[in-house]
Order: sequence, then C-alpha cells, then structure tokens
Amino acid sequence: MVERYDLATKSWKAVAPLATPHETHAVAVLDGKLYAVGGKNDDDGHLSSVEQYDPATNAWEAVALLPSARNYHAVAALDGQLYAVGGRSNGASLSSVERYDPALNAWEAVAPMAVERSRPGVAVLDGKLYALGGNDDDGYFLSSVERYDPVTNAWEEVAPMAAARAAVGVAVLDGKLYALGGENEDEADEEDEGVISRTVERYDPATNAWEEVAPMVTARHSPCVAVL
Repeated sequence: MVERYDLATKSWKAVAPLATPHETHAVAVLDGKLYAVGGKNDDDGHLSSVEQYDPATNAWEAVALLPSARNYHAVAALDGQLYAVGGRSNGASLSSVERYDPALNAWEAVAPMAVERSRPGVAVLDGKLYALGGNDDDGYFLSSVERYDPVTNAWEEVAPMAAARAAVGVAVLDGKLYALGGENEDEADEEDEGVISRTVERYDPATNAWEEVAPMVTARHSPCVAVL
C-alpha cells in the first residue's frame, strides 16, 4: 500500500501499490522517481528486489536487483545515483554499500564502511553521504558516524553522536544534519534491549560537532523524516 499527501487539499490519497509486499525496506527519491529497495516479505525472506515509482504514470516497475539481498538498511540519493547502506543479510549485520546507476540500470559495490551497521540512519550533506549509528554485528548500539566521499570512494569517521542509537530518523536542514529519536541502549535492561528515544541531535560539518536540541514530544522508533 502507498499513500500520497496533497499539501493543497491537506488530504491523503491511495496511489498504485507496490508489486511486492515489503517491510524493513528503504526508500529514496532520485530524478523525480521514488524507489523502494530491498526489505523482507511475509515469509520473512530477505529481498533483493527494487521497485521504481513514476508519479506521472502512477505506476511501479521493477529495476535491477540488489546484488546483496538486505533489510534494515538505509538508502540515499547522491550525485544522480542511489546508495544502499548496511543492513542485515543471512543473520549478519553488513558493512557493505552498493550503488545504483539509473542510466545503466545496474548496481555496483563501493567502499564498505569501517563498521557493520544494521538499522543505520543516512543522509546526504554537502555532496557526501553520512551513516549514523545502528547496531553492529553483536547487536550493540552505535554512536559512531561515518562519512563517504564519492570522489575518493572512501569512508572517514567524524564526530560521534552523544547518544548511541539505532533506527534513527535523519534529515538535513539549513546545512546541518539532524538525528531524531530511534532506539538506544538501556543499561538497566539485563536483556540488552533498547528504549525508544525522544532525543534530537544536530551536526554542524563546519565544526565537526553535535549538539542536543529540543527533544520531540513523542518518543519515536524508526521514524520517517522529511524536510519540506
């Protein structure tokens, strides 16, 4: 199921559904089209399928498959290409990153991250791709942040978030990066489960520093975030 919000009428409308049911997939917009990438289906199988939605025709079409089926990953568009970052496959967290070129309708592997990350947050700022937090292969919550430069095809570590967390929402606003909510570690929980967070942090690339800003009213796990 897919629904679209109209700002003029302040109402939602159903549009063409996906061909394949998805959960724990990732979405991004590239060249005026919406992509739904990977995830898992009702049988709990990992998906390599990728669907592309064209709002002009209100139709989805299948495009090239991910080389590595994955879920709990994140996707972002950078320089006319789509990046699938981290996630899980075959019971393991991934450090791998794959890039889609719509002109070639093909995926290729690029430099992996230094750390395996499932449920990371990703965003593009100043022509570079950021991967925030997530869970490592042992399930621990991460505060570390890595930045990818497509020119050098290399990742570098930047300042970590103050709060380690996974399933964090990420957005860019006025040249700064925001990390919203997610799940973070509860030291009092003997089962090593997390707690849902209201925390919001803001990253300034000019100073390579995070600062905490006003928290959300409601704690949110795996929030979807957009700037309008």
